[in-house]
Amino acid sequence: MERSVGRRWVLSGVVAFAVLAGPVAAAQASDNDLRQTLNTYAPKIVKDENAVKKGLKEYPKGKSKPLVKALNHEVSDLHSLKKALTHESASSTKGRKGKKDIVKGLGLIATAYGALSRDVQAAHGGAVPASEVNAAVSTDKQGRTKLLAGLHLLSST
Repeated sequence: MERSVGRRWVLSGVVAFAVLAGPVAAAQASDNDLRQTLNTYAPKIVKDENAVKKGLKEYPKGKSKPLVKALNHEVSDLHSLKKALTHESASSTKGRKGKKDIVKGLGLIATAYGALSRDVQAAHGGAVPASEVNAAVSTDKQGRTKLLAGLHLLSST
């Protein structure tokens, strides 16, 4: 039961990020740079999410290593994207707010995935306690809410 809870929410994915961060209309140069960075990372994040999805399917069969590897890889890519965005500046008020929300959201999602990875490792292939899964799900939801709000703001500049 604990695994199915995590599967529903933690796996909602950053795929929406790839859809919303797709090519967008031209605005000011710095906001465009932010969009370009997001577009550059989108395929990596989608690939990572698919690997996490696959890992979650294998986990109930006692195979925890693929899930841990996928989660850790995605955390690394999320941190890389966050770092890349941090070094860029937005040229509009909406762009600045959007960037701030996106960076905060990416950090929260990475934190949730990192915690889930550690919990899976600690469980040695067994069930992860519901409280741990629920904590990761909650953090993940907060991150995705921030991420989507930021993407919406950035796409409207």
